[in-house]
Amino acid sequence: MTFAALLLLFCQEDVYIRKIDKVRYIEAVQACKEAEAKLESDEAAAIDKLTRIIQDPNLAEVECTLRIQQSDIYGPPYAYLPYQYRARARLSLVKKTAAPADKKQLLEDAVRDLKFSVGRKVASSQKLLDAAQAELGRLAAPAVPAPPAPENSAARIRAQLSPLLGERKFKSARALIDGDASLPEADRAALVAEIQQTCRAFLTEHMRGFRRNWTGVSALADLQAMTRDEFDVAFALPEAREIVVPHPAYDWARSHLETLRGAGAGKSALAPLLAMAEDAARLEEGAENPWFKLAEGLAFQWAQRDLDQRIRESLEAPRARRDVLLGEATAAMTAWTAFVGRLDPAFRKRSDALDGHTRTLTGLLDRKPRDLSEVELEDLRSCFEAFPVEDRLLAMEEKLGAWETQGGLTRESRQKLGTLLVASRSFRMFLAGKTEDQVRQALRGDLEKLSKVGGASDPDRFGPRIRKIFDPLR
Repeated sequence: MTFAALLLLFCQEDVYIRKIDKVRYIEAVQACKEAEAKLESDEAAAIDKLTRIIQDPNLAEVECTLRIQQSDIYGPPYAYLPYQYRARARLSLVKKTAAPADKKQLLEDAVRDLKFSVGRKVASSQKLLDAAQAELGRLAAPAVPAPPAPENSAARIRAQLSPLLGERKFKSARALIDGDASLPEADRAALVAEIQQTCRAFLTEHMRGFRRNWTGVSALADLQAMTRDEFDVAFALPEAREIVVPHPAYDWARSHLETLRGAGAGKSALAPLLAMAEDAARLEEGAENPWFKLAEGLAFQWAQRDLDQRIRESLEAPRARRDVLLGEATAAMTAWTAFVGRLDPAFRKRSDALDGHTRTLTGLLDRKPRDLSEVELEDLRSCFEAFPVEDRLLAMEEKLGAWETQGGLTRESRQKLGTLLVASRSFRMFLAGKTEDQVRQALRGDLEKLSKVGGASDPDRFGPRIRKIFDPLR
């Protein structure tokens, strides 16, 4: 029977996780299994991963046998023992540590974890606890001088490296190696490679969490709903002063973190967001680039919001303000088009979202208001050049109404169009014998609509009687 299976027999508490909570516990179990596989080979990484599980406030259940509900049934049991596993990793690290003070700290930490595990009725932790306490007692006993052994520089340095690597002090570890002139070059090269590999693995794992957190708030509104503390926790990056290897994703994230922070705070501009996406395109080749997908999606949402706001505002804005808004919208579209054009054609072909996003932004810009040149010189005189005048006025109103329903007209064109409609309908009702009050009452809705775009445009050209119909708009 495997050790994991034996552990299950000694876990006194079975915990059943319902479907509503299964996702986070499935992830926790997977992380726990990954850490368990490294308990004796990469203790520092295992300790770090298990500590994240233990400190996660959303994972209340620990040191138990987990059964996770998959559908209507619960899955097989799993010995979910992050405290015991972390203690075992520390005990393994003790064997590789030479400094008594470091060994003592590791043993004390392991004892504390195992006491917690025993307190949760995990019987298999008791034997480990007894052994750890015994070793701690031996360490505290007066040391019996041992005959001096031939010094092994690599072993001595490796013992000093383990705590530094566990604390992610990679540059300090490299300095330790560089400062020891007695270390053979072959051993030095091997230790340097180990430090670099450990540093690279740490950054890769950290950036996986960074990307997962970003994916959870990939919508611009969700990112901007985060508090400052939430952002700092979700997008924390290791300090560069202890990093000893280049790591493209980490280096890219550090250089653009303030752009991401600005987007969350609503302070970024489109240009830095596009620069972040453009730099992300160089991070991965071949398969879909997850960093570009996130960065390009954020830039697109920002551009889409900017264009939509400016186009909508320009529909009601007077000409001077409208020209400014449309200039800004056009500049945003130009920046986006230039960004897409700078990307490698093969990369663009693999990024399906780019074409759709470009079409969306182009469609928004196409909604910009336009002047209707046909209404500029129209004064209804043609309606009075032949009989019956009422029919010619009605035909004119139908044409004006058709232009109006097309939408997308500038404020000035809608003002002129509304003025013509009110004038035409007033003429027709006066010809039918209506009084001024009756005409004004019948056209109340048209007059209210006209007032929202600035009132009548040059109403005096239609004569004094029609001018009176427009008087309430003064």
